[in-house]
Amino acid sequence: RTLIDNLDLRWEWFPDAEEVVSLGVFAKRFQDPIERVEQATSGAYQATFQNALSAQNFGAELELRKRLGFVGGWARGLTGFVNLTVMDSRVTLDTARGLTVTDRERRMVGQAPYVVNTGVTYANTDGRWTATLLYNRVGERIVAAGVVPLPNIIERPRDVVDLSLRFPVTGALSARIDARNLLDARYRFTQGTLEREGWNVGRTFQVGFSVRP
Repeated sequence: RTLIDNLDLRWEWFPDAEEVVSLGVFAKRFQDPIERVEQATSGAYQATFQNALSAQNFGAELELRKRLGFVGGWARGLTGFVNLTVMDSRVTLDTARGLTVTDRERRMVGQAPYVVNTGVTYANTDGRWTATLLYNRVGERIVAAGVVPLPNIIERPRDVVDLSLRFPVTGALSARIDARNLLDARYRFTQGTLEREGWNVGRTFQVGFSVRP
């Protein structure tokens, strides 16, 4: 069983309707955190799980949402937003339990050093025309810890862009168009200098209609 002590502090300011400025900091202390570890085999890889001795995780989160009408009349109806989280974690593994791990101290498995979510939305005065453009990026993270002589398995960062539109067609009929993963950035998992796994999931487009009663 893993025990976790958490400390979270947050300051928020709402300068106007639908606007926010928020700053948060957090600290976490783990006792016996569970870590995924990759063992060397002659065939397919074998994953196991091991309790580390301890771990710590510190970070800060910034959230901003601002209407952009102050830029000019052309920007009326636009709202920009960003959510940025930066983190630093450190885990200490117990090498006395039969595993010779690659790193005795490193980032926690699955813990990225940063996460970025940002975008812009548009809505006209009656709210029937709306559009949202989203961007996401997650820093590189360890998927599984390596056992000597294998390096750690790393998931590389990828850029993700999504677009969503809502608009009236005629009368009570309205339509929506959703486009996801527009950049189709490749999923890449590396181990040392080699790409262990990689694939593209493709782009997704959806069209739908709805009728107001």
